[in-house]
Amino acid sequence: MTGLVSYGLTLTLVSDTFFWFAIPGVLGLLTVVIVATQAVLTRAPGSGDLRVLLKRYAMIVLVSAVLVAVPLVVDVRYAYPLIGVGMMAFLVAGKLLVEQRRSA
Repeated sequence: MTGLVSYGLTLTLVSDTFFWFAIPGVLGLLTVVIVATQAVLTRAPGSGDLRVLLKRYAMIVLVSAVLVAVPLVVDVRYAYPLIGVGMMAFLVAGKLLVEQRRSA
């Protein structure tokens, strides 16, 4: 629900009057991405196993690639905030993966 509200606020970038609502929208989207990515990579079953971590990381990379590519291919300006979401998910997942492997 928070992600949808944040995405809705981000869409106010198109407006000439309410564009400043996009700032909390972007911050909310980034927060949701960080929390969700961390939840996927650190959930309990097999979270320390390298094979399980790499599968989860590959899933996040695939979703990130789709989130970046689809708005560019379709060229709908309302989907452009998804590019930032995809890039942030990729960066956060990489950082978490490195941290988990370093601590193991």
